[in-house]
Amino acid sequence: MTDADVVEWLYERAAVGLPADADMGRMEKAVEAASLDVRRQVVEGLVQRTADRCAAACPGCGRRLLMHVRGRRRRVVTRCGPIRFRRDYGRCPACGRYSYPADVALGLHERAPASPVVQEICALETLAAPAGRKARDVRRLTGLEIDPSVMHREARRQGEAALALRDKDVAMAQTPKGVAELAASAAPGLPGEPFTLVIEIDAWNIRERDAWGRTAKLAARGEKPERWHWVYTATVFRLDQRGTTASGRPVISERGYVATRKGLDAFKQQLYAEALRRGLLQAAHVLILADGAVWIWDLAEDRFKGASQRVDLYHVEQHLCTLAADLHGGGTEAAREWVAPYRAWLTSRKDGALDVLRGLEGLRDAAQTLATQQRAALDREIGYFNKHKGRMDYKNAKKLGQPVGSGAIESTCSQYQRRFKLTGQFWSLAGDEAFLALDTLHRNERWHLLFPHDCD
Repeated sequence: MTDADVVEWLYERAAVGLPADADMGRMEKAVEAASLDVRRQVVEGLVQRTADRCAAACPGCGRRLLMHVRGRRRRVVTRCGPIRFRRDYGRCPACGRYSYPADVALGLHERAPASPVVQEICALETLAAPAGRKARDVRRLTGLEIDPSVMHREARRQGEAALALRDKDVAMAQTPKGVAELAASAAPGLPGEPFTLVIEIDAWNIRERDAWGRTAKLAARGEKPERWHWVYTATVFRLDQRGTTASGRPVISERGYVATRKGLDAFKQQLYAEALRRGLLQAAHVLILADGAVWIWDLAEDRFKGASQRVDLYHVEQHLCTLAADLHGGGTEAAREWVAPYRAWLTSRKDGALDVLRGLEGLRDAAQTLATQQRAALDREIGYFNKHKGRMDYKNAKKLGQPVGSGAIESTCSQYQRRFKLTGQFWSLAGDEAFLALDTLHRNERWHLLFPHDCD
């Protein structure tokens, strides 16, 4: 049978029952339905051929298995519908492990009811929205009837696999050999062109079911369960990977992501591993950019000693605007006029932060009519500028083409929250960490490590 014969056969099958006024969408659906069972049979045949050819060897150590059952049946849901095939089951005399070598060769999880492609569909769709909502979309787009619980379970399984990959990177970053391997995976820079590595850091809250169902009992004891927890987040990119689109919109062509709910120590280790992958050891200069949170600068000193530190300009300007409102009234013309020169000094003067600090100190020393609350606000901001004055080199940053704002990490946190902070949504620590790892693996463009069939 030639290709033309196949096309003619499929054409006739799809055309049967198709109304004359059918639009292209219905035509596509008709062709897909007409070929579905044929494609399913082909997949089933290819799978059975692989199972028949698979050597009866232990997937772990390679020793020949002692056969326990031959030709045990298995049902798997594929992109083309459910298929069935037979494969052998045995025990390794060396390690004592029972296994189906064919399942391993086919990339099937020992208990997963879905093929790798269907697992990938479940993972991708559940990353976009809860499984209960996405199951309907999957049915419309693929024709697959997948129960939401199955979709969620498959996505969770892939999340646990993503966690294992993340933990492997963290473990590698603890040894000189592992550090070298992670560093070697970084994209090479231009020969002779030193680059700056930028690390932006922030955090956001996720809601969990802490003490779920025990709220009343805890309240009776005077205890209040915590519902919101920090997700520590970072993005890492090289300065030469930042540019603009034809319309002038700023973009970053390639960057790394880190997000974890497991605490600062875990975040610190994950961030270091990702920074190695993004060129930490090759960088001529490292810049940490964030708001004024103390934990961020403590982390920078601990893990990225010697890196430059910069407070986000927007947060600094917020402090000045808040002080202006305290001194002259919120939203008043007097407040806007008072704050304008200070804001300008930050970005136009070599030591703009010091000039602002001296100006605030001079105001405090000269003012005789400040209310107690106003004086306290002035003292607060003087303390803020004293603490961070070494992190406010905005004029020099602009000269070097470096970012002065943390828009990249603000955007990153917002993107994560679109999935993890949907209305009425609660997580568990185990659940949110697995999905965070899965989402982060996808953002880091290492999805092929979970689904090698999709790496072409």
